[in-house]
Amino acid sequence: MNKTANMLILLTAVGLGTGAAHVNHPPTSHAPLLRSDAAKKTASLSLVAGSNQSNAGLNFNGKHGGQSTLTVPLGWTVELHYRNAGTMPHSVVVVEAPSKGMAQKLPLKFSEASAAFTGAHSKNVTGGVGRTVPTEMVSFTANKAGDYLIACGVTGHALGGQYLKLHVNAQARVATLTEAPVTKL
Repeated sequence: MNKTANMLILLTAVGLGTGAAHVNHPPTSHAPLLRSDAAKKTASLSLVAGSNQSNAGLNFNGKHGGQSTLTVPLGWTVELHYRNAGTMPHSVVVVEAPSKGMAQKLPLKFSEASAAFTGAHSKNVTGGVGRTVPTEMVSFTANKAGDYLIACGVTGHALGGQYLKLHVNAQARVATLTEAPVTKL
């Protein structure tokens, strides 16, 4: 064989090897945070508490202080696939957002009764769970238009910025996840 043929065979083998390696990656390594299914009217969000040291670990998916906004159409089912990767206990509860400039109205802690929608909270909202607890699915119907927070209910965590925004919109047709700078409530 000549050098060109050998090089072509080598490049083909390298290319196939790269493709095979890519295919063998676990699906979760490339999974999007949000899946929007208009046919089933469902928004599924992967929600990881304490995923890094951003905001001293008081974050969801590395975001805090309203840096991410989940917008869902009115009447859709929202699934939060929640887990804790942090070193301290965390939880999740969807609560009504306070009016702008009303950060002092944000409670120090929340409970299951604080949830804005039926079922919109994880187990042990006030005490949270550690990182050894498996992923929990929190599911609820977003049946009231308006602005909400996806917050940690552990004492002081939401007040410390561990929340994302949730916007339930009657005009939305698909669920979206957008990012913005940290905002003050």
